Amino acid sequence: MSTVEQGRPTAAPLAGGEIVARPVLLLTFDVIYADVAVQFAFETAAETRSQLLVADIVPAMRVPAPGNVRSFGDPYVVSTQVEIVRQAAEQGLNVKRIVFSHPRPISATFDVLRDQKIGLLVFGPDRKRYGRFRFRRHAARFRRDAPCLVWPDD
Repeated sequence: MSTVEQGRPTAAPLAGGEIVARPVLLLTFDVIYADVAVQFAFETAAETRSQLLVADIVPAMRVPAPGNVRSFGDPYVVSTQVEIVRQAAEQGLNVKRIVFSHPRPISATFDVLRDQKIGLLVFGPDRKRYGRFRFRRHAARFRRDAPCLVWPDD
């Protein structure tokens, strides 16, 4: 029987004495991943034995034009993402790759966080290529509004 301390029930094991861990999401917006973010996501997923979702949300054009073709981002970013997924699978992690295009990538991220019941968001674009002010603004919004833990916490 769980006890109540300060109005909160203690964490009780689910079936078989194991606590179910929520997935880890490694996220970028059509920019290569920072090495430190990839390492942190790998270590966290391995320690918690949770699923690792490697996501690239490509910002789409808001106004369709005759010459616009939807793509899945920069080919170099796609190839690095495939390599990250391969490395994660070689390390024995349960990994899944998510790539899609959306005109509002931040709000699409919140949809993914809720739908997939993410436990940790690792916001990991390369800061030099993404832009440090844009990174800070987006990271602050994730920390403020996300229904999960957010890394980095700076």
